[in-house]
Amino acid sequence: MEESLDFTPLLLVSVLAVVVPFVAWRLTGGLVPAVVGEVLVGILFGEPLLGIITRDNEWLTFLGLFGFAYLMFLSGLEINLSLLGQSPGRRWYIPGVALRHPLISGTVLLALVVVFTYVALHLMSTVGLITSSQIPMLLFILIATAVGVIVPVLKDRPDLGRMGQSLLVGGFLLEFVAIVGVGVVAALEREGISWKIFLILSVPAALVLMVWLSRFGSGRFPIIPKTMHELAQTSSQLKIRASLALLVIFVALSQVAGTEMVLGAFVAGLAVTVVSPRHGSSLRGKLDALGYGFFVPIFFIHAGATLDLGAVFDSADSLILVPVLLLVAFGAKLAPSLLGLVPAWGIRPGLAGGSLLSANLSLVLAAGAIAADLGVIDDGLHGALLLMALLTTVLAPLMFSTIAGRAPDQGDGHTLIVGGNDLAKTLSERLMAGGRRVIVLDPDPNAAARWDPLGVESVVGDPLDALTLISVRLLQTDVAVVVDSGDPDRVMAYTRSMRRIHPTLRVVTWTSEHNSQFEHLDVEAHSLSDVTALALEEAVLRPGLHAARSDPESGLVEVEVLNPAFDGQTLREIDFEGDVRVLVVMREGESSVATGDTSIFMHDRLTLAGEPAAVAMMSGRFQQRGRHRWLIDVRTTSRFERKI
Repeated sequence: MEESLDFTPLLLVSVLAVVVPFVAWRLTGGLVPAVVGEVLVGILFGEPLLGIITRDNEWLTFLGLFGFAYLMFLSGLEINLSLLGQSPGRRWYIPGVALRHPLISGTVLLALVVVFTYVALHLMSTVGLITSSQIPMLLFILIATAVGVIVPVLKDRPDLGRMGQSLLVGGFLLEFVAIVGVGVVAALEREGISWKIFLILSVPAALVLMVWLSRFGSGRFPIIPKTMHELAQTSSQLKIRASLALLVIFVALSQVAGTEMVLGAFVAGLAVTVVSPRHGSSLRGKLDALGYGFFVPIFFIHAGATLDLGAVFDSADSLILVPVLLLVAFGAKLAPSLLGLVPAWGIRPGLAGGSLLSANLSLVLAAGAIAADLGVIDDGLHGALLLMALLTTVLAPLMFSTIAGRAPDQGDGHTLIVGGNDLAKTLSERLMAGGRRVIVLDPDPNAAARWDPLGVESVVGDPLDALTLISVRLLQTDVAVVVDSGDPDRVMAYTRSMRRIHPTLRVVTWTSEHNSQFEHLDVEAHSLSDVTALALEEAVLRPGLHAARSDPESGLVEVEVLNPAFDGQTLREIDFEGDVRVLVVMREGESSVATGDTSIFMHDRLTLAGEPAAVAMMSGRFQQRGRHRWLIDVRTTSRFERKI
């Protein structure tokens, strides 16, 4: 049995999965996504060129197919349900406000893409490039987007925030409608109107049933969630096993229903999201590691290796259709983005998002083969669709990266404080005591004398001036805090000025009364009365904790894990310097008491306690990024000097 198995192709794929992202990152700094390189090396070593990786290897074919299902499963996990459930706000009737809601913008994108694609196909039919009978199938093939390409690209761009969710939701709706549409058209071609068409609806119906049973069962049978939690961190890894079982169940259900497995896999991920809505939890981290570490790169490399590009060059009609189909693929996504994304996010982010949605790989591979088998499309059109899918998969992420620009350098992130009053001084000292790097932008021409003695990096200038904003490295800013909120109009002007350079910048301020303009610009405005009441409540109910939190040198701080060296380590494995303890680990809003076996991951927030100097030292280690080192100033443990 062992002699009949050839592991050489799997060995090659495994090595390529390591080499490709390494080379892509070192050569382009992240401008070229790894998925592009994986597809290209698949073509190089696969059937189109060298022929080392072929579809004859059953093990590799299975792993590639399962990798595709797993990628769709991870796509479902990425949907942020809490964001979808949010109200669009009081000014929902304003397009720029409403379209910031992922569900609204996704629905608008779906409707516009369908309309633009249908018009383009009708024009192609009029000039004789396709027949009118091919329009229904081609409509659903071309409106689809490669969610499997979108997710890995967006995974590397957490700075996009809400816009990333809008693209993800819009991509899922397009993929969902396309999958259901292809299934219905194929069923009609095979058997005409039949009860089997309604089987497709059994997949989302099963999701609703499973969610209801989980809510009902957890209340009536508490032993189930209790046991799942108890065995989650043991060798049983019960939550991981249950998640993978859900994936296989829904994929099998899709097969029975006669639709593509991508629908079942995505719904399975959505089911896990509904039952366990905790982004960044250890469960999500393990599922991500299993997928992106093994199965997903195998899918992309295998997909490139098994593309049948020979069919394209066997027909002159194919070569004529390819540029037309490319124009439709990009035009039918870019034009809707001008109406569905640009009003909310601006011209560059909107066009970048439309470019990314233009990628179309998975459904073309599956639906194109179905349509060819049914005789709906001929070999020439099928070949043109395959080449179109390949080109959009390679070009769309590149266009997205080029238009959107590089992600903000995570090695130089900092907090920008806009304003020069006493609140700015107190806030900067507290943030620096917690290990944050702070830059103050003070409009007062005489501000330098105020900040230099405090050891705070400051820039004197007008926040409305683009050159001033560039000088504070706005693109590397994690969050901007506007402390001068006496004039809401001034805050609005500062926000608009900063967002012109950094469209997805998070802006925080305070306000004495509700102002709908803050909501319109997606500014996090905290009510002064609410903040004061919260501080007084803590002073009454938790006086000890309040006293410790009020003293920046108390030795109690909360830090964000930004040093990749600690990613995935347990607290027991970390060499703590001095008398320091981790009390609480917060991950995506969920906090847990820390133990020695607690694993920490990037962007976790840790509450540290202990001797102030040691706490300051560990804060610097946890927040160390790239080549930057943070050292304690011997004169005070509450400040840091940045050394390169």
